[in-house]
Amino acid sequence: MKRLIFIFTILFLYGCDVDKYLDKAESGGMTLDEVFGSYALAERYLSNIYSKLPVDYTNKYTNASDDSESPHGTAGENQINNGVFSPASNPFNNWTASYQAIRAANIFLQNADRIPVVNENQNTGKPRMIGEAIFLRAYFYAELFRRWGGIPILTEPLEINENMQIPRNTATEVVKFITDECDKAADLLDIEHPAIHLGRATKGAALALKSRVLLHFASSLHNPSSDAQVWQRAADAAKEVIDLNYYQLHANYKNLFHTRVSREIIFQRTSNYTDFTLQTFVPSHGGQVGITPLQNLVDMYEMTNGELPFLEENPGISPTINPASGYNPDNPYVNRDPRFYMSILYNGSTWRQESVYTYVGASQDGIGGGFNNTTTGYYLAKLVDQNASRIPTVQNGTYYWIYFRYAEVLLNYAEALNEALNAPNTEIYNTINSIRSRPGVEMPPLPSGLSKADMRKRIRNERRIELAFEGHRFFDVKRWRIGAQVVPNAYGMRAVNNSDGTYTYTRFLVENRVYPSHFDLFPIMQTELNRNTALEQNPNY
Repeated sequence: MKRLIFIFTILFLYGCDVDKYLDKAESGGMTLDEVFGSYALAERYLSNIYSKLPVDYTNKYTNASDDSESPHGTAGENQINNGVFSPASNPFNNWTASYQAIRAANIFLQNADRIPVVNENQNTGKPRMIGEAIFLRAYFYAELFRRWGGIPILTEPLEINENMQIPRNTATEVVKFITDECDKAADLLDIEHPAIHLGRATKGAALALKSRVLLHFASSLHNPSSDAQVWQRAADAAKEVIDLNYYQLHANYKNLFHTRVSREIIFQRTSNYTDFTLQTFVPSHGGQVGITPLQNLVDMYEMTNGELPFLEENPGISPTINPASGYNPDNPYVNRDPRFYMSILYNGSTWRQESVYTYVGASQDGIGGGFNNTTTGYYLAKLVDQNASRIPTVQNGTYYWIYFRYAEVLLNYAEALNEALNAPNTEIYNTINSIRSRPGVEMPPLPSGLSKADMRKRIRNERRIELAFEGHRFFDVKRWRIGAQVVPNAYGMRAVNNSDGTYTYTRFLVENRVYPSHFDLFPIMQTELNRNTALEQNPNY
């Protein structure tokens, strides 16, 4: 009788005494007959697959983009920023972990028909669980696709005596597989689950995944000719989510990320990442600071009149002030998009009823003042729960990672539709303006008469601001193929406290980064190439 070779770890959704189950078999595992001969055990097995979903609460992906920087030189993202990204060294490699999760999903799907049902709840729950497993497998394939492009598609768990020399499927084949799986999952899943199943995949989650994958596939990395039909497919996929007429934008942008139930949240992790306070609180509040926003991002927050502060697309050390913006270099943080204040702590910010000072020589939070201090002049505010604490006592906040939210779908739709059409239509304007006008943000609508190229710039910037620090920018830079232009120069802002109580602000270069264009796709690790000689490496590695 076959035995599962994984360690049965139930992390969330359902609790269980792991040792009690491990003791049932000599091998320390459970037989397939045992697991799939019980509805409850099969459901717990599925829950374990959910626990394998990745999160970016360490902010490593954001720190490897042009939005932020880790102040810790040994962080994996800083290795990548220094060009250490090769088949021998990839701190972000999750190839093996993803395929382990896919294997677990394949085992579930291969044995799902054996799961017994003894009541009506189980009778309706079994197809739901199958839909969830299909979605989860598609999600892990999507994560592989975003990093490597074409990858091998495995739909059954391989045994050790089977042929392991499996070539990569093309990106087109992978995308078709993922989107077909999303459609299958959507057919089996409801739009909403009862509270007992909070956090499980829904119809909206399956369709949102389809939208994300098709947007990535339509972008320059995989669609260099910008085929309008490919973009239209991406637009149609996002519209499927919109046309569910279920989701809506949350009324409080800041609190959304500490909320468990919202019509904006499409799919969210069910376990609370309690270490996030330690990794993000400013030093004066007991934090160890794993992320410090860059000036590159700060420059992209509009003024409240809807104008960007500078004329250049990528402002550097000495940018040209946009005279229509009202930007004041002596007081650079006034009259900015409200999302700026909800996302970034700057010199003089109020946070947890106290002022945060980042100027040179500031006693606790000053720039360059210690191992955990900002290297850019900024700290993170977004995602950080101000109701938590590190000192004098530790009180963990609420940090349930959001995988999909409605604002992303709206941005997907606007971007794809703009690329599919010859010129922006009213629907694109309305979609972007709905995000800008949400309560608490209330930014001016986009100016009328924008060209397709101008609208593209607006949509990309809106995406960068709205989704900042949520792990998107890293992949957006790659799919748009703009990394070589925007990543190499990372800037900060140095504040000096003058004797009269004013501050002098000076932009400075934090670091020069390395980003050749082939970094748009990940390298396959040499260990994988040695193990599977049918694999072909991505170009220029």
